[in-house]
Amino acid sequence: MFRRLLQNTAISAVAYGLAGVLGLLSVGVIARAYGVAVLGLIVLVRSFLPAAFLALIDFGVSELATQAVARGRVADWKAAGERISLLTVIAAVTGVASGLALWFGANPLSIVFKVAPEYTDAFISILRVTALFLPILFSGLIAEGILKGFEYYGWLRTTEVASNLAYVASVFILAWYRADFEWLAYAYLATIVAKYFILAIVVHRLAYQSSLKFRRWGASIRHDTLHRCWLMFNSRIGGTFQQPLPPLAIGILFGPAEVGSFDLITRLPRFLKATMAPLYGAILPVSTHIDETTDSRRLQMLGRSGLVLPSAFIVPALIVVAFFSKDILRLWVGQQHASQWPWLALSLCIPAVTSMLGAGQAALIVRSEFLRFNTRLMYLQIAIQYLITFAFVFWLREKAFILGWSISYVVFAPPLARYMLRQMNLSFSLFWQQLARLAVVASLLIVACFVYRLFFLPGNLTSLLVSGALACILAWTLSIGIVLSPNDRALFSRFIEAVPLRKWLA
Repeated sequence: MFRRLLQNTAISAVAYGLAGVLGLLSVGVIARAYGVAVLGLIVLVRSFLPAAFLALIDFGVSELATQAVARGRVADWKAAGERISLLTVIAAVTGVASGLALWFGANPLSIVFKVAPEYTDAFISILRVTALFLPILFSGLIAEGILKGFEYYGWLRTTEVASNLAYVASVFILAWYRADFEWLAYAYLATIVAKYFILAIVVHRLAYQSSLKFRRWGASIRHDTLHRCWLMFNSRIGGTFQQPLPPLAIGILFGPAEVGSFDLITRLPRFLKATMAPLYGAILPVSTHIDETTDSRRLQMLGRSGLVLPSAFIVPALIVVAFFSKDILRLWVGQQHASQWPWLALSLCIPAVTSMLGAGQAALIVRSEFLRFNTRLMYLQIAIQYLITFAFVFWLREKAFILGWSISYVVFAPPLARYMLRQMNLSFSLFWQQLARLAVVASLLIVACFVYRLFFLPGNLTSLLVSGALACILAWTLSIGIVLSPNDRALFSRFIEAVPLRKWLA
């Protein structure tokens, strides 16, 4: 079980990391070719997708589909089929309702977001085309969840990379020919829809080979599923306020140009955070198996490894990114944005906290009591986030949202870690020990990087990549020696052995 988890985690890291890098390239091209105002308009349009602001009303159907299939594999396929049937209906109805709302709200939204007259018609057109595809996009979440439940990650990885590659290629072509910016949005929608059609075919084949099929759900299944949907909805409220809502709020307060500026600064941290999400998604079916069999020893192993291993390798790399953040912005989107490097460095606190606690959260999400606690804590975190944001918004404008977002993550990391570790029967001191060791690594790494920059300043992309690679090698060497115990190093060796390329489509 754990070997397969390691395989899925490692290969997902490569696949989704590559997809994210392609996305970063597209943002740089759009910002240089069309400007931050157009980038802001595209960000606003994409906010009305299930992966963004509309995640608020997806009711966690993807995660619940994963749990249903995972439980079906070890328990009852009949119950799994009933749950999948109900979740599919919920997703389809949500897609139709949100599509209708977006279609009729397109014109008012162009006014609310202060869209310039020369862009208004195109903006409304993009919103209405998006509205037409929302039923497909919401239903696609079910397909993703089923594949994760089967731990069948090959097509998920392949289609994600392929769709991103197709989109980035279209961005380069459209920018080269100076096409109207709305075609960028249409190309993005086309790649997502194509991905979901392919996944639907794969799911149909898997369901045919197993005992999973649509069934009429009973009262007990309906009650339990709707209860879990309600819990996920409450959890989504917090997540929506944290990330998808700020661009909309910035658009209402200031306009598309400030939305573009906010997106540029936070794109890299969000890419890193989003890249880690599929890795933790691989944990969900495993934790479901553990919860079904009440295997506390394996849960402890999963919890400790999830806290130590990801952060031991991700946090030192984030420190390197923060140190070179000015050079990254200068070479990525232009010299005019390089002065915003302190905000980029600050926002890296978010993926750093996620790397430490994300695996444990994913493992415990199958427990209703943890989901309730996590939701309550998230509401408090949001309150602090927006209290800080509104206190500074008139001085810092869109950057106040970055300040509140980053600080709130740091402040609420300890209480979340305490409850999470207690649920796994692990000592809370493990969190502080890990933090102290990472602080030692960070101090040594910053000194070494500072000395390096005295003699060598990256002047182009190649030199920046070389400098970053050398710094990461040093960072990981320090982390392996200081952060990881002998048992952790042995587990990491097993992790490396679990990544044969022939498993890509396993």
